[in-house]
Amino acid sequence: MNSYRTLTKTFIAAIGMSEAPDKRRKIMIIILSLFGVFGVLLPVCIAVGVLVKLMTETLLPLGVEPLGLQLMFHVICLFTVIFGINVIFNEFYFSNDIEYLLPWPLRAYQIIASKFTAAFYNENMMQFVLVLACTIGFGIGAKMGILSWLLSVIGIITLPVIPLAYCGIVSILIMGFTKFIRSKDMIQKISVALMFALVLLLVGSIGFLQNMDIDSYVETLASGDQTFLRVMNIIFPNVPLFIKTFYDRSLLSLLAYIGVNALVIAVMLLLSELLYFRGVIGLTSSDNGRRAKSIDRLLAGVRQRSAFWSYFMKDVRILVRTPVYFTNCIAMNFLWPIFVYAMYKIQSRRLTLAELRHYYAHRDLRIQLFFLLGIVGISVIVAAINSLSSNAISREGKHFSFMKYIPVPYFTQWHAKAFVGIIFPAASVLIYVIPACILVKVPLVQILIFTLISLMAITFISYMGIYIDSIQPKLIWDDEMSSLRENYNTFFAMAIAIGFTLVVCVGGFFLFSNTKISIFLMELLLIFLLAAANLLVLYLTKRSGIRNIEEQEET
Repeated sequence: MNSYRTLTKTFIAAIGMSEAPDKRRKIMIIILSLFGVFGVLLPVCIAVGVLVKLMTETLLPLGVEPLGLQLMFHVICLFTVIFGINVIFNEFYFSNDIEYLLPWPLRAYQIIASKFTAAFYNENMMQFVLVLACTIGFGIGAKMGILSWLLSVIGIITLPVIPLAYCGIVSILIMGFTKFIRSKDMIQKISVALMFALVLLLVGSIGFLQNMDIDSYVETLASGDQTFLRVMNIIFPNVPLFIKTFYDRSLLSLLAYIGVNALVIAVMLLLSELLYFRGVIGLTSSDNGRRAKSIDRLLAGVRQRSAFWSYFMKDVRILVRTPVYFTNCIAMNFLWPIFVYAMYKIQSRRLTLAELRHYYAHRDLRIQLFFLLGIVGISVIVAAINSLSSNAISREGKHFSFMKYIPVPYFTQWHAKAFVGIIFPAASVLIYVIPACILVKVPLVQILIFTLISLMAITFISYMGIYIDSIQPKLIWDDEMSSLRENYNTFFAMAIAIGFTLVVCVGGFFLFSNTKISIFLMELLLIFLLAAANLLVLYLTKRSGIRNIEEQEET
């Protein structure tokens, strides 16, 4: 038990962000954390809670009010498996500490138990927030008593245990019985394939959203085919047991819930005793079979370029050649139309292309305002969600010293990283927005203004993300996924982007609604606002961003 506690504390400390080295950075981290809480966590909690509350109130007269909550919990568990499999594989088999752990007199179950606990601790935050929001929404809708609220705390904390344990069991079995996965690169490629399969599934399901209505949907859920729920109850038995525990206040369900969690964990630890060392010995952290080029061939391929261009291409090659970065930082930029289309399909009153052309040709101010504010919102969110800028310095990892010793000024390196964060989201936004404007027959001058505003918004988010990452970059990580998922700077940047979008779009709408301001003046105001935002972040970069890099300790 002492070994388990010591290992767990060590793994958790390795996963977490390093502590800010001085008071100035600590204050900035606190401010960014407040932005994260109020800009991301609270809106997500409120949205999910309201959705579950509406489903519960609709199902309440039918006497099957837990079905909506049950559905949400199953979806959370399913996504925990999808996004947790890569984390568990890397934590169990491809982390850099493996070679140091194997020589110690440790049992396999001690290593796996400690690593699983650390992974659960790290992965549980978002699941905890979602489960808490769902439970609160259900509790308010179903008017739960105090005892039910107290019992719900058990499941709120432990619901992701079984999904992550499934990932652990699958990883141990695959690594113990096959030679299929012998490197981190293979895991990353499989994760990319699963991610694109999930996207294709999402695209295929959008058609079913056409006539979606929350009332009719939950009534169908209550009276129609519940095959999905029955199958998911078998796969995740903890979900119905958890709901029965706190809603029916059933002691037997509580004992069964604890028992089924303990059973799955016991199976994982037993398999680890039998198979873990067999699967982990002899692994490599990455593919090493590539044939090294000869010196002559290497020198023949060298071309002299400017420092800015060479540094820019260095970052681009890392992003393109690393599956995790390619999926999360580049491919993510081009998926946003799926969600826009889904929102369009949900609307009960949908505008056709002919109507949009008619309204825009006749200078319908609401449509013009929708295009203007929509482009700002999309540009800001797409530039923030891809982690290109808010992870730009953290991606250097143990090679951070490269930034300090190459004969390239910090400001040049900063601009090159910012340009990487601009070029991909700008391309992803404009290749959709410009054709859409042409189809709606937006005047050329307006298209040029929209393009300028979009580029200014993306530039602001890019420089802002790098500045945030410079305050406290996560330079210690075992794999590329950890540099993304365990980096709070992406979360902070996203919170500021959401806050900026709300201020600009909501403020712009109310300004337009309560004044007689023209669209042209609105465009000028947005240009001035974005120019001021860009000047501010450039001032912060010059004032303290470069100093953050200079004072950052090497790893």
